[in-house]
Amino acid sequence: MRLTVVGCSGSHPGPDAACSAYLVEQDGFRLLLDLGNGALGPLQRYLDPRDLDAVYISHLHGDHWLDLVPLAHVRRHHPDGAAPVLPVVAPSSGRERIAGAFGRSASDLGDVFAFSGPADGSLGPFDVRVIRTAHPVETHAIRLTAQGRSLVYTADTGPFAGLAAFAQGADLLLAEAGFADGPDLQPGMHLTGTDAGQLARDAGAGELVVTHVAPWHDRAAALVAASSVYAGTATLAMPGAVYNL
Repeated sequence: MRLTVVGCSGSHPGPDAACSAYLVEQDGFRLLLDLGNGALGPLQRYLDPRDLDAVYISHLHGDHWLDLVPLAHVRRHHPDGAAPVLPVVAPSSGRERIAGAFGRSASDLGDVFAFSGPADGSLGPFDVRVIRTAHPVETHAIRLTAQGRSLVYTADTGPFAGLAAFAQGADLLLAEAGFADGPDLQPGMHLTGTDAGQLARDAGAGELVVTHVAPWHDRAAALVAASSVYAGTATLAMPGAVYNL
């Protein structure tokens, strides 16, 4: 399994990073975890967007899905011909918001996207497990397993009971740190760098990648905070970074 960080900025694109988008490849299957605003551009460094096999949208905040709009245009109107209908896993509660960006209903997007809801099962070569997270809108973390190796992506979440068990033994934990450590943080929103480190420690993760740091926060400080409580290998997600599991 190979993970490529396409975009990793939280809330809005930063000066050197698009919003959340993570390309996971296994046995020739290309799965994209989220496609936030600005991410379709750098995605083209790694593959033709018409060659994606599936997209998983963790939730319907714009920094995780807005580039589905230009993706649909590329796949539908490319001069070399339309691409096959693309499986898109997305929360059913927000699907009409996606369609609204096209001025259509979700059922009218069947020529470009085949929607399904997040659920345990399989997707291409991956065994998939999902869990609802602590976030203001319907959001799911995802665990991908293939050939005995596992990747867990927290998506956006505040700390909650059950997340460490969900991530238990993951070879790589891709954990958000949308909040900077400090007092009076709003519950049920985001992890901090310290929270991400504690999660990796409690889950016994093999490696931690800290991501989704907002441009107005100090990314290096988030990594330092995570490493202060997690003794394993911890790195900061950066565009173009590749992790082989």
